[in-house]
Amino acid sequence: MTLMVLTALNAPAAEPEPSFAAGQKYYMNAEFRKSAAQFEAVCQIGHDPEACYRAGISYERLADIATPFGCRLNAKARGYLREAATMAPAQPFYRQALFDHLLDSSDCSRGALLEAVKILSAMPESDPDYPDMLRHLQTEKRLNASGDARVGRMFLLLPRAIHRAATVRPAPKIASTRDRD
Repeated sequence: MTLMVLTALNAPAAEPEPSFAAGQKYYMNAEFRKSAAQFEAVCQIGHDPEACYRAGISYERLADIATPFGCRLNAKARGYLREAATMAPAQPFYRQALFDHLLDSSDCSRGALLEAVKILSAMPESDPDYPDMLRHLQTEKRLNASGDARVGRMFLLLPRAIHRAATVRPAPKIASTRDRD
């Protein structure tokens, strides 16, 4: 009997089940990494477009904090926002969130602007969101085409290149057949 009690006391505590409410609480407390983890799990378990959307915006906030090194986090955000828009195509809010994210993070991905163009071209011009989305796309294209934007991207690439160079690890040494003899 004593052995059973000691074993139960030494057993690791079970991980709480991921929940939408926990994700919201973490998000409201600006704990975006925990928020993203909760929403990501709920999205994958329940195929819930709202949880996918919230995982996407949590990763988007993490990317904002990590600027100029937030491109990987922006890619995760884009994936979850795309998933939400795909799961609920009748909800224009998710499409709009993905579109805005693509334009706002276009400096991280060459394909982001093209994907935004595809979203807009798939929409009917009679859609009430179409004029605003078109205006936003044209503004972003103009900003990305300016000389200042090109110079700015060049300066952003320098810290990224330094960061990548600092985190590169040497390849492991592989023993050849000569070394074994």
